[in-house]
Amino acid sequence: MEGRESSESRDFPWLVVLSVGFFVLVALAFWREYHSEWAPLEKRFKQILEQHGRIEDSRRFSIGIRQIWNPQLGVVDRCITCHLGYDWGAVLPAKLAEPFTPHSQLPYLEKHPFPRFGCTVCHGGQGWATEKDAAHSGGEHWDDPMISKELATGYGLTVGQMIQMRCNFCHRHDLSTPGMDEINLAKQLIKKKKCMICHTIEGKGGLVGPELTFHADKSPELFDFSHVTGEKTMFNWDYQHLMDPGKVSLGTTMPTFGFKPEEARALTLLLLSWKHLTFPPQYIPSPIEVAPLMVVRVPAEAPIVPGAEEGRKIFQTRGCNECHTIGAGKLIGPDLIGVGGRHSVDWLRSWLADPAAMIRANPDLAKWPDQFGGIVMPNQNLTPAEISTVIAYLQKL
Repeated sequence: MEGRESSESRDFPWLVVLSVGFFVLVALAFWREYHSEWAPLEKRFKQILEQHGRIEDSRRFSIGIRQIWNPQLGVVDRCITCHLGYDWGAVLPAKLAEPFTPHSQLPYLEKHPFPRFGCTVCHGGQGWATEKDAAHSGGEHWDDPMISKELATGYGLTVGQMIQMRCNFCHRHDLSTPGMDEINLAKQLIKKKKCMICHTIEGKGGLVGPELTFHADKSPELFDFSHVTGEKTMFNWDYQHLMDPGKVSLGTTMPTFGFKPEEARALTLLLLSWKHLTFPPQYIPSPIEVAPLMVVRVPAEAPIVPGAEEGRKIFQTRGCNECHTIGAGKLIGPDLIGVGGRHSVDWLRSWLADPAAMIRANPDLAKWPDQFGGIVMPNQNLTPAEISTVIAYLQKL
């Protein structure tokens, strides 16, 4: 008995300490609950309702965390705990300051009601958070920040333009979608510039460049940012690579397309919308026009020329036949049949050494790329010996 009493007497102080600690934690939990960022906002919103004649609505309004829960999309959006005016556009004035501002009455909202889509599907951010910084930025290593005015402006876009990237998660197979001008432009450019000659998209296309089907799923850590200015983001890498492929990716075989900044931004939005996402069938729209997969020409075998097999081998392995035909007409670049008779050896040597440099040095060539969609042939980084071998082959065509 004495041993048990001794043990109990030793444990008693620790039980007191643990009990006190427990009650402190409970008190802290209650304190946090009633001293949160969102509680004062909700009290203020009750007053706003009263000020605009919604007395009964104000009385029924209870203080607490609010959320849109949609298990079909895996959405738990507590954004509406602070953004309380989001669905009061018919009652409250649009000039109310954030976070009480009603959501803009955009034409597509009828088909995208808040209870079915939530907030983060369109706007990004961390929907389950109840603090502003966590909800908007998500913190370190969070790769899906809210599309804010600051973020969009940093990329030369508006919030509405940047949100089109997320709209295309569902509208990927539309040829054209009302209200998505940037994405529509990008889809036209993909076809016009014949990107699928080199890139595979959804199982169709060439193998010269990387597959683009789920481009946005790639980790930024896999990209070389050595020649990219600004933040190390996928947007910056894609945009700058589209504007000047050779500068961002040294030795790339991707042509310089001469994109305007707005075209490169539109294409970047499209590329960053191509993610491996699964939506319930009822969320996939019936497109007005379905974008057909581009019919991709299978590159023809370069003709065998006696005595020039090494030149033919380089022509094939460097993918020259992806852009040029021999006797079948213009593709991305000109038909090369008889090219040896149209240009001298010196001309061909300078061209193959650095096409862009030759265009800069010869004003008469400045408008030549216009015949081929503004595309300048990429530098294939051939050695002098390889250039001589290829010229020997071209002269025999």
